[in-house]
Amino acid sequence: MVQANVKQIIIGLSCLMLFFAISILSIQNQLIVMDQSIISFLFEKSSSFLVSVMEGITKIGSGESIIVLTALIGSYLLFKKMWGFATLLVILTFGGFALNFFLKVLFQRERPGEMSVIEVFGYSLELASYSFPSGHTMRSVILFSFLILLCYRFVKSPLKMITISSLFIVMIISVALSRIIVGAHFPSDIFAAITISISWFYFCLITLRYIFRNKLLFLL
Repeated sequence: MVQANVKQIIIGLSCLMLFFAISILSIQNQLIVMDQSIISFLFEKSSSFLVSVMEGITKIGSGESIIVLTALIGSYLLFKKMWGFATLLVILTFGGFALNFFLKVLFQRERPGEMSVIEVFGYSLELASYSFPSGHTMRSVILFSFLILLCYRFVKSPLKMITISSLFIVMIISVALSRIIVGAHFPSDIFAAITISISWFYFCLITLRYIFRNKLLFLL
């Protein structure tokens, strides 16, 4: 357990440092060439059919979808009396919402296209929806990382565990790519979202594990 914690701390801190590096380079406009190169490449390779598919995939990372999925998964965990995992899921998800909003307001980076406002279940909050970091990507990384954790803990077959985890990783990549292809984000927004989400995931996991280390009902 101690060795696992050390590895997770290293991964979390490494991702946090990468996020800071991306943030600084982004503020200094040092990532424009990289962003434009990736965007141009993806647009050249994207057919109208692929764009349509990506417009559907990108909805997986919407706030509404994540809230519904979190409610369903959380309800199941509570039904199974898996209190620790249910608590972790709630903190990860809604803490992730708050963290993303804070970072967007902090950096206030404009989107590649027209500026939009935050909408939840069809209601406009009249708040600018900034670009950095990508909210859809953050939410997807956090939720699917949590599902990978559940898979790692409860799927006994190594083959099934690898297969299911791989599918979740594919979903993360798909949502991330969709945000670029539909023109909603710069690639650097995506990279920043992935790194800060992984850091947030391990911060919550390690912190809750430490706080409740003596509670038998809170096994993480």
